[in-house]
Amino acid sequence: TPTIQIYTSAMRACARGGQAKRALNLLRVVKDKGLETDSYFYTAAIDACSKAKMWEKALELFDEMVELGIEPTPVTYGVTISALGNGLQWERALSLLNSMREKSMTINLITYNSAITALAKASKQKAKLGQLSDTNEDPEEGLWQKALNLLDQMKEDGIEPDGFSYSSAISCCVGRWEEACELIEIMKQNPTTRPNKIAYTAAIAACGQSRNPNPKKAIELFETMKQEGIPADKVAYNSLFSALRVAKDATKTYELWREMCDNSRRIPAIRSSPAISRARGLTSPSPDIITVTDCIATLSQAGKDIEMDNVFEEAVKRGIVLRSNSLDLQWEVDLSGMPFAVARAACRYLLKGIKEKDYESADEIQDMIFITGIGKAHQFRRESSPSKFSKSSSSQNVFKKDPSTSLRDFIQRILETDFDPPLKSKIPERAKGTVVVERETLIQWLDHHKTHC
Repeated sequence: TPTIQIYTSAMRACARGGQAKRALNLLRVVKDKGLETDSYFYTAAIDACSKAKMWEKALELFDEMVELGIEPTPVTYGVTISALGNGLQWERALSLLNSMREKSMTINLITYNSAITALAKASKQKAKLGQLSDTNEDPEEGLWQKALNLLDQMKEDGIEPDGFSYSSAISCCVGRWEEACELIEIMKQNPTTRPNKIAYTAAIAACGQSRNPNPKKAIELFETMKQEGIPADKVAYNSLFSALRVAKDATKTYELWREMCDNSRRIPAIRSSPAISRARGLTSPSPDIITVTDCIATLSQAGKDIEMDNVFEEAVKRGIVLRSNSLDLQWEVDLSGMPFAVARAACRYLLKGIKEKDYESADEIQDMIFITGIGKAHQFRRESSPSKFSKSSSSQNVFKKDPSTSLRDFIQRILETDFDPPLKSKIPERAKGTVVVERETLIQWLDHHKTHC
């Protein structure tokens, strides 16, 4: 008959293999057999749940073992804190850490790092929701301060924070670029904690997420990273693009775009596997939709329409937007879900293509259909758009947080303000989620360009 030790070993194997369901099945089998469980068995079960991001079940098992009179070990606390971090439950994670301290338990480096990671993941979630740290908030209430406090506590306990500790703490500095940069400097003082790609990228992101962004510092960190032989990955590039967008630095944005595209086209002189090439720094990350969105938004807002058009054209060539396997065709394109600035660039690109094509007969011209959907757009209009929709200011930023403007309305106005002569459009009664430029309108528009160009 299998003993609890054998079941514990099987449970650990499930945890290592990411087999949470099997681990929970083993738990039920052990309970059904009436075997006496111990902290090792429960710790393995909680670890399996943690790795599967099942924080509620992990906490349930932790509470269950306490109710059964089984004393959690420091390792049990550690894996439970990790599980809570995966579930963005940083308050409960810190509560368990405090419980360990109250019980005079030894808290090791791994457990401290799990607690700081819980704060880092919650901070990233806040950043996604646009919840930046306020310089006027109570410092003790900020997640960044709680992370710094944990670093100090580690040192008081005689535990030297490692690179992971500092990198995770920097990730907590959402909207606090000064603190992020201070941690970078602390890391540089110790050869064993030299800043890595994760640390630099998090610091660069902090420079752009602040209510008072510092794009110059972001650029400095980016260049320092490369000078130290750390190849910038896509996340690092996108963090810098985001910082430049907040700072409205169109010139540097376009320079960075060209650099990223030029580097990603280079082919290593020595044929190597992708992994070896990355290790040697022979490859450069290619832009993605996040890169394109930030880049186009910054350029459009600054009135750099030519550069914006170049970026979009390159993005099409790379298959980032208007992919051939989507609904996007010459006469029908799906813009729904696109940020306003990207949708504007798409309209310009498509109509430029129609204008430059040499049609043998007007019979080849069809209605141009833009699929937009009919919903309202609840987003910050940092991207760009025509100010009051006048030709003279077609790239100025006027969209703030405007819940009344839909992508459909925006496209109609763009067609009138971005093109000369203006392109009139209509919304079909039976297809209210589309904007249509009728064939006759396109023919007149094309004739105008042939006559005046």
